[in-house]
Amino acid sequence: MEIRDDSFYKGGGILGNIRRQLIGMVKPGLDLFEIETSARKLIASAGAIPNFAFVDKYGFATCLMVNDEVVHCRPRHYRIAEGDLVTVDVGLEWHGWQLDTADSILAGRPDDKFILAGRQALKKAIMAAKSGNRIGHISRIIQEILKKNGFSPVRQYCGHGIGRQIHEDPQIPCFLGDPIAKTPLIKAGMALAVEVMMNEGGYKVVLDKDGWRARTADGSRSAQFEHSILVTDRGPKILT
Repeated sequence: MEIRDDSFYKGGGILGNIRRQLIGMVKPGLDLFEIETSARKLIASAGAIPNFAFVDKYGFATCLMVNDEVVHCRPRHYRIAEGDLVTVDVGLEWHGWQLDTADSILAGRPDDKFILAGRQALKKAIMAAKSGNRIGHISRIIQEILKKNGFSPVRQYCGHGIGRQIHEDPQIPCFLGDPIAKTPLIKAGMALAVEVMMNEGGYKVVLDKDGWRARTADGSRSAQFEHSILVTDRGPKILT
């Protein structure tokens, strides 16, 4: 059954607007923590809840990654330099619905081949998220586009279902590990957080002692692109 609660759509629109504002802040000289502060204010002013803060006592509204950092980096004071690759991952809860989105940008410089490949992979992956396809169709497209451009899909982390909980089934890997026929069937009414997580070098990542921050094992750059979407009878609808 297709989700028809308008609150899900409205919450997605609110979060998409917040993500755009936060990404727009990324400039050389900015203190990274200012993005977290702004996210808190924007989410509160919208009447929403910063859902990341309550995931395993994470405590922050955003995950903010720079250069070789892959996922789950706690905001901290760091002065952004020109050319830094900055990823902003942010989520919120709106009237009981969970939303999640992320984007990556180069501080003070235009998109390069790495960023453009990630954006293309997300766009094509979302197009594959239609009723009757399988999760493996999404994974295969991400993997093929990244590998074609010489980059690696992250394997240790993945996209996911989303809705009343921020992390729900099914998992959506960035690579195809099983035959497509054995991956979950996509049906109208499913809400998915489609994520492209990519490394410029190898796919391996290492976890810091804090148990949160993951970095590329070879020190190469990493980026992340994510939308929360709703699968409808008319195709995928981007919420964020």
